[in-house]
Amino acid sequence: MSTPESEVRASSYDPASMPASSLIASKAVWYRRPWFLIAIVIVVAIAVSVVSDLPHTVTKSEDAAQQNGTIALINTDIAPCAYALHESFLIYNRLRSGTLTSGDIQMSANLLTQDQASCTLATGPIYDLATNIQPVDTAAGKKIDAMYGVVITWTTNDAKDAIYDIAMAVRQPTNQKWVRDLTTRQRYLAQDRARIVKLVAEASHLVGVTLTPVKVPQLAPLLGT
Repeated sequence: MSTPESEVRASSYDPASMPASSLIASKAVWYRRPWFLIAIVIVVAIAVSVVSDLPHTVTKSEDAAQQNGTIALINTDIAPCAYALHESFLIYNRLRSGTLTSGDIQMSANLLTQDQASCTLATGPIYDLATNIQPVDTAAGKKIDAMYGVVITWTTNDAKDAIYDIAMAVRQPTNQKWVRDLTTRQRYLAQDRARIVKLVAEASHLVGVTLTPVKVPQLAPLLGT
């Protein structure tokens, strides 16, 4: 009488009768299985990411250094515009004092065109000022960020428009419209400069040291305004 196939299969594998070494070889150790190794890699990666994202307490000295770094970038970018504004004021005062010759007036008109361009986004420094500066997000950094916005207004609006009015006054010296406009432009320049100085002072108070000043010039009133 033949033995049923199911009984033959059942009797062919008896764990109790197998040597221990053959049992170990027949099963992959759980911590060596691919799924476990992949899971470990994922857990480690997540842990590293979480640790790196934990907030770092910025010291006042670190904060001050970061804010000074931002101000240094701003000062570099606004330097050509600040110089152009200063030059345009000199030209206007010479015009009003009657010390410009006809040749000087022609040369001044060309210079003022260049000066005005120095305070627009068409130039590299002002474009860089408007697009490539990111103040650090601390309490002091928020003050510097607010100051940064005022600096953009000071350059691309206040200074640019003042230089334009001076250029028009050189071309039309008897037209009093430009004198009236310049009175307003000077007020905007002074008001925004005062806001810049105030915000830097507030940031300085927060970090406990005097931060680098922003180099927006304090200009004397124009003659006749």
